[in-house]
Amino acid sequence: MDLNKIQTLVEPVLKEIGCEWVEGKIVFEHGRRILRLLVDKEGGVTVGDCEKVSREVGVLLDVEGAVDDRYVLEVSSPGINRPLVKEADYQKFLGKMASIKTREPIDGRRNYKGVLQKLENSEVEILIDGKIYRVPLALVEKAKLVEA
Repeated sequence: MDLNKIQTLVEPVLKEIGCEWVEGKIVFEHGRRILRLLVDKEGGVTVGDCEKVSREVGVLLDVEGAVDDRYVLEVSSPGINRPLVKEADYQKFLGKMASIKTREPIDGRRNYKGVLQKLENSEVEILIDGKIYRVPLALVEKAKLVEA
């Protein structure tokens, strides 16, 4: 199962539905292969949106033969702890509280939790206790929105 191929196939369908691809993962649980898709849209994703995406994407993947074996498709909303994956995600959520973990320390620090301030030259500025930290997106291991 090639996640990049799946994303390329699925994104136009999501756009037609009014949703966007946030993240995709392929996992194995209890002997089953699961394709997990996180989708979002302006105003939030409803259960009905997830059902529609699941139906349309499932048919598309089957018709295109994008998945060469049996799998379970799970579609859900990212919820309040939405992952920040693309550069556009950081831009979209400036002013929001986020948690960022880097692959390696920057000045001795790997974990950042604060308000996203600015995105420039593929670096995000995050305000923590009155101090601005600059984190290169290339070093981000995991980032998500969090509640204040």
